[in-house]
This record gives sequence, C-alpha cells and structure tokens, in this order.
Amino acid sequence: MKLIDLSTLQLDGIKEVANIGGCHGATALSQLTKKSVMVNVPSVKVLKLEDVLNLFPRVDQVVASVLIFFLGDITGRSMLLLEREHALHLVDILLGKKTGTTKTFTELESSTFKEATNIINCAYMNSLSDFLGFLILPTVPTMVVDTAAAILTSTYLNFSTEYDYILCIETQFEFPENGMKLSGYYILIPDPKSLDKILETINLKTI
Repeated sequence: MKLIDLSTLQLDGIKEVANIGGCHGATALSQLTKKSVMVNVPSVKVLKLEDVLNLFPRVDQVVASVLIFFLGDITGRSMLLLEREHALHLVDILLGKKTGTTKTFTELESSTFKEATNIINCAYMNSLSDFLGFLILPTVPTMVVDTAAAILTSTYLNFSTEYDYILCIETQFEFPENGMKLSGYYILIPDPKSLDKILETINLKTI
C-alpha cells in the first residue's frame, strides 16, 4: 500500500490526529506567549514532492523551514514550511513585538522560530504516536531560510526516488487578539519501511 492509496476515511483519520496535535501545540504556544493561540488543520493531502512547490505563490518564494528527523519505532523526517513573511510575523507575535518589526532572522529570531515550530512538531508527533501506538522521538531541529525550490531539492533533505509521495498537513496559526492568521505546511516523510508500518496500522484502525 502507498500513501496515494489512502482512502478518504483514512485521510480523515489522519486529519483528526493532526487536529488533536494542533490543539496541543496551540495550548503550549499559549502558555509560552501568554496569549490566545489557535492551530487549525484545514486540509490533509497526499502530494508528490514536486507538487509541494505549487502550494506557494511562486517557485522562487522564500520560505522559512524547520527540519526534524524522528527515530524510534518508525524513522523519517518532518518539516514545517512557512512563507518568510509569515514566519517573521509569527516571531513578532511570539516576542511581543508589533507585527512587521522583525525584518530578518538573527540568532534570537531564529531560536524563537525553531522553538515555536518544534512545539508544533512535537505536538503532531505525540498525537501520531498515541494514534499508532509507536514510540517516536524527534531530534534537534534544523532551520533553513531559502526558496521553496532550493529547500525541497537540496541534499540537506536527501530526497530520493523512494519518496514518491509525502503527507502534507496544512497548518493555520490564528491569533484572536489581533485577528491575524498565518498559514504553513507540515510535511511528513517517513522512511519506506516505516511508511509500510504506518499505513498497515492506519488501515487496521480505519477498517
């Protein structure tokens, strides 16, 4: 079975898991910022790697990405991608600054962005771990700011033909206090053998 063969029911199950993870992540971010934060999951899609570029307005769109490898019962990597401007706005909110203040990623801004996205990643990983009954351990996050095309085709991701399809979870950050909504994409890329284990478990749970 391949990701592309997942049924609508199975994708809905994954979306529900992602929604639970988003809620947990929002709670953690709210505690961190002492502000109301909501993390929604508008959609879950199975995409070819090259189609991820179509999620952004331009192929040369500059994005901020955080990559995390995961170990344990399953292995692979996950990545959260936000347009650079959205990532900077998120940093402003997290640091209590007026939106538009931050213009570049210095050490403080990079650390803040990595911390926030790591919270979201861990929330998603924990929800997936609970759903599948697997032990999943994330590694230290790595941040890169570059064009979406460069990030997705770089050796830093070490993509190969084994990864025909990936799971893409649209992630929307909402801040009720100022009405701001920031959208990003959470990409899950299990290693081939781990993907087989995940799909087998999802299939059993949604029959």
